Amino acid sequence: MVAAMFSRSPSLSALLVVFALAGCDCDDDTGDACVSMADCEGGQVCVDGACQDPADGGEEPAEDAGAVDLGDAEEDGGPRDMGSDLGCVLLECQEDELCYDGLDNDCDDQIDESCACTPGSTSRCLPPGTTPTATLCAWGEMACQNATEFGEWGSCTGAGGGDEGSLYGCRRIGIMGAPGANASANFQTWLETQGAIATRFHDTAGAPELERAELETFDLVVVDWLRRTYTEAESQTLADWVNDGGGLMVMTGHDSGATAGRQISLLTAVGPNFDMASGPLNGPATLLAHPTTGTADGSATLPPVTFLGGLRATVPAELEGTVVPMAVIGEEVVGVAGPLGEGHVLLFGDEWIEFDSEWSTMPAIPQFWLNMVTWLSPDDAVVDFCE
Repeated sequence: MVAAMFSRSPSLSALLVVFALAGCDCDDDTGDACVSMADCEGGQVCVDGACQDPADGGEEPAEDAGAVDLGDAEEDGGPRDMGSDLGCVLLECQEDELCYDGLDNDCDDQIDESCACTPGSTSRCLPPGTTPTATLCAWGEMACQNATEFGEWGSCTGAGGGDEGSLYGCRRIGIMGAPGANASANFQTWLETQGAIATRFHDTAGAPELERAELETFDLVVVDWLRRTYTEAESQTLADWVNDGGGLMVMTGHDSGATAGRQISLLTAVGPNFDMASGPLNGPATLLAHPTTGTADGSATLPPVTFLGGLRATVPAELEGTVVPMAVIGEEVVGVAGPLGEGHVLLFGDEWIEFDSEWSTMPAIPQFWLNMVTWLSPDDAVVDFCE
């Protein structure tokens, strides 16, 4: 899915340019060729077409020059390590337009103008004037137009989040299980339009054994309507993945909790779980103060959200005070969240917050989802770009 999102179908020339930029090794004392500072490594800067140390005549870029913040991604090849994709991002407006990088390098509101392309091919792009806060998944797509041998690039469309960038960053979200009983066909699409790379998996009764390798393809897993029960070994696989840095959000309440035993089996080794004997409960659910429940400006807690036919959430004694309540119906705790090892887990005892009728009409629910995703799987990487 990542490849599909970031690897369009550029011409052969475009591929050669990307490979050339990605292969730049600027640690050589002689100074390798460069087009921008993005082509240089090891603290070097691009001066007169060559990578140089600041002491050799280059000026050290300002601390707030806007380099992409990858955290530890480059060191450990983590989930958000996009490789050479990041090397194409420029730090300032250029005198001339560069071809085949999908950027408005010279800030003239045109992308790759005068760059030959094969009609019918497509390439990724960032809209002109993209703000410095646009996240990596703000990339859109442009098509090569004209029926002649050499075409020209059309406008950039489909960029996640528009000019303000994608809300959900570049997270790979796995939706585990089938959709809920009510209309929720647009839930996955909604996540994608917010910038997420969303993939549904384990959505049939014949789903294969849950393996660590499959979980490693995601930054965050949202558990929906599971179609089978899970073994203790599979539950341990999930628990290990979370403790090693994964983000896990689990819903239940499907069939008014009649099939909740499937979620309970999956969560056995994780710790927090659901109580089938407590349901079904009807809300709405009152949200408690927590990083996942605040308004957009952080000044207040979101209003109650839909909760119909769900279950109570439980926390084992050893995790009390770490995994804490964040949603209640009266005295019943129906939502809990907290860190587990290097990862995070959040349980919400109902699935109505995924239904089209709820998230498309109640502003609190999209904000609740945004809060949950960004808390469960932090992603601070942004693309700096000329305004």
